[in-house]
Amino acid sequence: KMKFILNIQYKTLYLLLSLIIISCSKEDPEPINEEELITTVQLTFKTPGITDQIVRWQEGSNNSDAISLAANTQYEVEIIFLDESDPIDIEDITEEVKEEADEHQIFYQFSQLNISLEQSSSDTLDSNQNPLFVNSLWNTSEVGTGTVRVYLIHEPVTKSSSTRDGFAGETDVTVDFPIIIE
Repeated sequence: KMKFILNIQYKTLYLLLSLIIISCSKEDPEPINEEELITTVQLTFKTPGITDQIVRWQEGSNNSDAISLAANTQYEVEIIFLDESDPIDIEDITEEVKEEADEHQIFYQFSQLNISLEQSSSDTLDSNQNPLFVNSLWNTSEVGTGTVRVYLIHEPVTKSSSTRDGFAGETDVTVDFPIIIE
C-alpha cells in the first residue's frame, strides 16, 4: 500500500512538473496595439502678421471648417488628433502618433489648388529622419478654391509617396477640408 501511495505521488509530481515546463516554454503573446479612436482633427495655421486660424473636423458632423488662406503666403501648419468621445477625459492622440513616428505618416492631398508642402523645422522625424508632417509648411500661390484631404496612415510601406495608394498601410482617419485662397 505504501508503494502504491508513493507511485501516485511520483505520478502527480511528474504531471505537475510537465505542466510547468510546458507552460514556461510557450511564448507570451504579442500585445495587441489597438487603433486609437480619433473623433476630432484640428489644423492650426500660423503666419507672421495674420491672426492664427484654427479649423476642426469632428466625427458625426457633415462638414468641416473651411480653410481661408492668403495667396503667395507661407503658413506653418500644426495638426492634432483628439479623442473627444468623453468630454470629461479628452485624449490627445497626437502624442502617441509622434511616439510611434516609425509606424505613422500624415499625408496631405491637395486638389484644384497649387499649394506646396514641406517639412517644418519643428516637425517630428521617424528613426530614418523622415518627416511625419505633424508640423509642416504650406506655400500658397494664386487665388483659387479646392480641398485638402488629410490622411493619418498607420504602418505605411513607404514614407515618400506622392499618392495615398503609394503609401499602402491602413488609414486611421481621412478628413476633407475646403480651402479658399484669396
